[in-house]
Amino acid sequence: MKKNMKKVMSAVLAATMVFSLTACGSNEKPAETQAAAPAETQTAEAAGGEAVEGLPDMSSESVLFATFEVGSSNYNITAEIAKLWEDNGFGTVDVQPISPGGMGAPYMFEEAGADIAFSNGAPAKWAHEDGVLGKPATGGYRAMIGGMTGVSAVNFMTEAFIEKHGVTTVEEAIRQQKPIRMGVGNVGSMDVECLAILLNYLGVTEEDIASWGGAVVHASGSELTDMVKDGTIDFMLDHTSQNSSTMTEIALTCDVVFNQWEEETLDYFVNEKGFQRVSVPAGSFGEGAPAEDIVNAGTPDCLFVNENMSEDVAYFLTKVLCENRDYLVSVFSSLEFFDPATCWEAEKVAGIELHPGAARYYKEAGYMK
Repeated sequence: MKKNMKKVMSAVLAATMVFSLTACGSNEKPAETQAAAPAETQTAEAAGGEAVEGLPDMSSESVLFATFEVGSSNYNITAEIAKLWEDNGFGTVDVQPISPGGMGAPYMFEEAGADIAFSNGAPAKWAHEDGVLGKPATGGYRAMIGGMTGVSAVNFMTEAFIEKHGVTTVEEAIRQQKPIRMGVGNVGSMDVECLAILLNYLGVTEEDIASWGGAVVHASGSELTDMVKDGTIDFMLDHTSQNSSTMTEIALTCDVVFNQWEEETLDYFVNEKGFQRVSVPAGSFGEGAPAEDIVNAGTPDCLFVNENMSEDVAYFLTKVLCENRDYLVSVFSSLEFFDPATCWEAEKVAGIELHPGAARYYKEAGYMK
């Protein structure tokens, strides 16, 4: 990375260690006070990871890694990933917080000339096929690693609504035209996209729901939490992880039932919209919430790379991350779903074509035939 980016990363990692937001942080001195070691003698041990053997010489290469704003979890993860690559002999990883994330991330390749970017899988599929956010279809990227996190469309109905209307699933409530008041995030979020896809699949609109006496309410997570507590919404959907503090708070303070969607609903999200099935174990949000294991439709974080990236570079990047999987999870628990044996599968990368360099590593490791 460039010197100024190393300074920022050192500060970020130090802060995460102090506040215990991650399992550990860097103990290195600021970059400007260290003597630069030759690329061939640098190892991942400086970052706490494992030195990887059998890598091609990448000491003269540079890549632009587009990530989210400084201080975000994705920025912190990006910073640690960049350190692993550089400490294993990669020339320069230029981390730039220029990505809008979510729906806009796939446009970083054509619009910003990115070599690498985080994106949720499904939006990468939509942007490639039809375009999103009112923009035309885009491209120029290939999949490298999929299914890195376990985010999914976590959703529930209140016990009061279930008892009053005699329904057990959100699909039943909508088919029977019950006056369901649905809470979801603000426009542009994955929460809203998930609900829009669900309603479209069931053949209804927000206007239809309003005509039955229901509503679709857009608000922040904290506002929606208050509404659940006040009894002013009956259903909430949040595209989040099984470690969600919002869902845990609601589960501990409100009488709600987490929904298991019908298999046909899941099939539609997976087969038609590029989502994947994400398991949420019983008790993820506190004792008895959910009461049983459920499977949600989710679109976890993936790493995509520029289609013009050389095969050797993509191979190097993939190999270092996959062989440091356990280290990354020890630092960022949100990456526990990252499984090198399956992260290349079509469902994990929303059907986006795998970069040949990444495929080379997965075949070499025996994960792909």
